[in-house]
Amino acid sequence: MRHALSVLWVALILAGCDSDITTGPPPRPRNTNVQASGPLAEDDAGIPVLSLRDDDFVETDSNRDPFRSFAASFRAQTPDSPQRTVKMPNTAIDEMRLIAVVAGVANPRAMLLDATGVGVVVERGDYVGRPEVVQLSGDEGMGITLNWRVDRIRSSEHNSEIVFTREDPTGPDHPPLTRVLTVHDPDESSGAH
Repeated sequence: MRHALSVLWVALILAGCDSDITTGPPPRPRNTNVQASGPLAEDDAGIPVLSLRDDDFVETDSNRDPFRSFAASFRAQTPDSPQRTVKMPNTAIDEMRLIAVVAGVANPRAMLLDATGVGVVVERGDYVGRPEVVQLSGDEGMGITLNWRVDRIRSSEHNSEIVFTREDPTGPDHPPLTRVLTVHDPDESSGAH
């Protein structure tokens, strides 16, 4: 029985193959030295011969290399670090203590301590402290991150201080905001004179 079903199945498949098989034009010869004749020769007669020079492969504005990778140029445009270096970025200005000033030199310096007692040396132009976000008025209400900048380091016989400034983006015609830290004297905190 099983053999009879197999024979019947093959007979049905062969019965469905009664239609004529049509083919397209004969394939083009792979050998370029062979001259085609007949309908193929007429098709190839209109194709111009293209001659190329080395200059045709030089990349210009009109002749772009389609295989050139632009991944490196996109990576170069993306900043890996913040736009500016900020010293003590996790410490607010109110938490800093000024403990030393080096003045009388071309580039004065000051040493600041954070709440944990870690010291950092700063000079004029350095950005310091935890950034503060200021909301701009307008439809978007976009926030701008601002840092204080060391504007001046001063020292006199009786007082040493560091002056911080910050531009106010909400009022560009206003003078910059200013904060002053004076040297922390350990004797003043203990009450001894």
